Amino acid sequence: MTAVLPPLDRLLAGGQQIRLLVHGILPPGIAPPDPARCERLAHVAATPRPGSVVADPCRLPFAEAIFDRALVATSLPAPRGELRELWRVLAPAGLALLLLPCRSGWPWRRRGWTRTLVEPLLEDCMFEILDWRMASLPDRTCVALLGKRDGLRPAMVGLAEPATEAAPAMRRMGCVQEKGPPAAGA
Repeated sequence: MTAVLPPLDRLLAGGQQIRLLVHGILPPGIAPPDPARCERLAHVAATPRPGSVVADPCRLPFAEAIFDRALVATSLPAPRGELRELWRVLAPAGLALLLLPCRSGWPWRRRGWTRTLVEPLLEDCMFEILDWRMASLPDRTCVALLGKRDGLRPAMVGLAEPATEAAPAMRRMGCVQEKGPPAAGA
């Protein structure tokens, strides 16, 4: 259980203003988050449970970018749809902690995930792996701390240097007027 604490601590860090989505049933080794630490806390489940919203994980009933963090404990039956929907409800620079069942090395037990199976899927759904661990909670679990890649760039501060020359393609298209010779009086 100690192997999962650093990613979980990183996910839940940030004081009293966390907007957290919890999806799935947490394993016995993970305590549910304290509602007093969260500004907004939503539990999503596939079956009715006390205090949960019953929703299709591929169509969550929340607005875009409403959660800063997500704690997802599921086997990802529809991985691409679930991860894209998770990306949609996470705010820019949001974090998610995935708790996935690990694939066993035994040939007759091939259900579960490995990092080599999950990584291309996460790339496709615009997430990056910040931390990856294995834990026993009590079953072998892959613990992945993910960051949302949203393509945003930092805002530019200060003045940019002026462009000295237009691109040749812009000149060919006629978007830029060619400068003539300097005026005689200048």
